[in-house]
Amino acid sequence: MIAALGLLAAAGCGSESSETPSAAGTPKSGGSLDILATSDARSLDPFLPAYAAQADGNRLAAIYDSLVWTNPGTGSVQPQLAESLAPVDGSGNKVWKLRVRPNVKFTDGTNFDAAAVKINWDTHAIPTTNSRQRDATVGLRTEIGADEYELKIFLDKPNSNFDRLVARSLAFIASPKAIAEGVQKLAEHPVGAGPFMLPEGGWVKGDHLTLAKNPNYWQQGKPYLDSITFRAETSGTTTVDKIEKGKADLGNVSDAQTLKRARDAGIGVESLALSGGQLLSFDTSEGPTADPDVRRAFVLSLSSDEINKRVYGGMGSPARGIFNQTTSLANPQLSAPENKPQQALELFDKVTENGSKPIRIKFIAPKSGPIDELGRYVKEKVEKNPGVTVDFESTDLAEFVKKSNLASAFDVKVSQILADDPEPVVYQYLHKGSPGNCCFYSDDVVDKALDDGRNTTDPIKRRAAYTQLQLQLNRDMPLWVYQEAVVSGVFGTGVTGVQLSNDGIFLFDRIGKKD
Repeated sequence: MIAALGLLAAAGCGSESSETPSAAGTPKSGGSLDILATSDARSLDPFLPAYAAQADGNRLAAIYDSLVWTNPGTGSVQPQLAESLAPVDGSGNKVWKLRVRPNVKFTDGTNFDAAAVKINWDTHAIPTTNSRQRDATVGLRTEIGADEYELKIFLDKPNSNFDRLVARSLAFIASPKAIAEGVQKLAEHPVGAGPFMLPEGGWVKGDHLTLAKNPNYWQQGKPYLDSITFRAETSGTTTVDKIEKGKADLGNVSDAQTLKRARDAGIGVESLALSGGQLLSFDTSEGPTADPDVRRAFVLSLSSDEINKRVYGGMGSPARGIFNQTTSLANPQLSAPENKPQQALELFDKVTENGSKPIRIKFIAPKSGPIDELGRYVKEKVEKNPGVTVDFESTDLAEFVKKSNLASAFDVKVSQILADDPEPVVYQYLHKGSPGNCCFYSDDVVDKALDDGRNTTDPIKRRAAYTQLQLQLNRDMPLWVYQEAVVSGVFGTGVTGVQLSNDGIFLFDRIGKKD
């Protein structure tokens, strides 16, 4: 089996046609694809990994499929393993019902039913599981409904957009039998109901992860491919180069320069317009940046246009707020304040008493060439103000993550939000008390705007709520988005059926090789 999969993986790469790659199309049956991921898998259970497309989302989607997924192009939530997920009439959006599809089985033969979903969600909620998705289970209670395929969901607070929370945080379901044998075992021996499964010896840590076709997948005739192989490739530029040369088939790109390189190379590109992007966030709990005047002065010293030119070679899109300007939720009249050095000087003079009481600002970031250039730019601009010193430190990702979660370990940090919708990503990032709160932030106006946006599906009311959110963020400046989000799937000749969900996760039941 291992030898056969290795041959399939090798056969998956290379140009089969001179035709321009196209995302649309029905693939032929058979073949394999080599997929480049930003890192090796940390774990293959649904609890410990990060669900983002740039992290573990693609591997998990291939193994587990999704209950529901969001279509970033339309803003809608689509069923997959679920038949439906909707609020109960008259419940004030505090009670929801989930129906899962009948006749679905996990690869160990266990039935995929409402009890399986309940067990997974309950496992997320157990503190000792250390689930990255525990935040999504706060205030959530479930019970089996009218039959084995119905799950009733009770929320402690109304949420008109709970289906989006499920799509982003609770969509991957593992076999209850496998969970009972231990999450630690599940981490290396995943058991899902997705289009692919892990064969014995398919994961060679530090090298590759090969998944074989699930012969009992619930969609007849799918998946199209016999196998897929994930290989770690941290460089977006190298990802494009390998796909162009036929040494890989598929990957994700999340920076403007690499996206331009992909388009110039003529390989396939499927892009998303997401809100958020690259940003600076501040420790608002203590230290110099607990003072909103310091946060505002810091941002007023900087220019998103200058950052785009200096760090991204002018190829990106300077942000004008937390929402992508092409989305219906953005208010183009509400640009975040920036690039006003005189105002920055006046505020810093006030804080430092004209430089007589100097301040030091700790600025941390994950190490990379562009980020180091950003650090030099920020230090240069902010230190033009008398009495202000910026101590910039870029470290490996593990050390950065450790420090970025600790108060007093930073004053400013580089962050990223990739949001197909404010729910649940922006809510979790900014709402008081959220375990995912970026910067120990608490603001009643922001919380109300987030709650108002969460508790309606009316586009006009949501836009009004998020307008209030952007206004308050502009005033209080807990974060500043300097570069709009860039997320794309890139693929080579011979690949078709490429569709992205959530923040860029491939839909593995519809991707394959051209006929």
